[in-house]
Amino acid sequence: MLTRREFLGAGLGAAVAARAYALPGDRMRFAMSAHQFRTMSPHPETGIKMAARYGYHGIEPFQDDMPQYLKRPPEEFKKVLEASGLALCTIGSGGQYLDPSGIRETIESNAARARYISYFGCKHLKVNLSRRVGAENLSLAHAKTLARNLNEVGKRTADAGIRFAFHPHAWTLVERQPELDMMMDMTDPDLVSLVLDTGHLTLGGIDPVKCLRDYYSRIAAIHLKDAEAKYRTANGWKGPAPSQEEHDRVNLYKRLGAGGVDFPAFFRVLRERNYSGWITMDFDAPRPGEGTVEEDMNSHKKYLLETLHANLRS
Repeated sequence: MLTRREFLGAGLGAAVAARAYALPGDRMRFAMSAHQFRTMSPHPETGIKMAARYGYHGIEPFQDDMPQYLKRPPEEFKKVLEASGLALCTIGSGGQYLDPSGIRETIESNAARARYISYFGCKHLKVNLSRRVGAENLSLAHAKTLARNLNEVGKRTADAGIRFAFHPHAWTLVERQPELDMMMDMTDPDLVSLVLDTGHLTLGGIDPVKCLRDYYSRIAAIHLKDAEAKYRTANGWKGPAPSQEEHDRVNLYKRLGAGGVDFPAFFRVLRERNYSGWITMDFDAPRPGEGTVEEDMNSHKKYLLETLHANLRS
């Protein structure tokens, strides 16, 4: 529950800030990850209302944020979104991309998810890849298998008019620069796109600004999160990402402005290219001792408006 001060900060005061800071001509649309609201009940309905109140244009749930709706006709979830004036950015999906016994199910489940989100006018399906198979870089043999399977899934989502966009992510098959480069070289650009996540790229030793420039034509959408300044690639960090166990001990995902990502430089590139797609604030709910969801939301909005001059709704 927002206090009166927090409500005013997210409402009237932020509306004035939005008018003062937003840059004319921007066509970017901003979404909140439904993971941010997983501790709030009922989920995802409470978070949808909060995202709308803070001025976001859409919501991005992962499939386990809304299993109750995925079992029903899509018009039921659309009614929930329309009641708050939000759009569906996409729905996060997953699968097994190296296991021969799991690839058929992976293809079919992602094709079904693509058909579901096409009802909402979505343009891309965001997909997390399988977990890493050892600490080494993706082997050539595994890379060939992965590329072939990504192309196959991309063909099936394209049947529904949806771009298949995998998500370079710490602890998964594509975490580091050589792995990303191989997949970009070995997959069909008409079938396989990227969701660029500033935090995960940084943790894996990939410069988000360079990645944005190098692979702009392959980018379907963007996720924003930060990392500690010690992981800044400009300061020499090359990865690999800290372990999952380290992330379990200390949250590696930081609020914007923590120092790991040069967000002003990143947004300069977006504006140079007249980017008009989705940008999702991709955060989990705060852990014990990290503050509240409301504090997170206030921090997100302040940085978006005052530093990045985002065009959130007033």
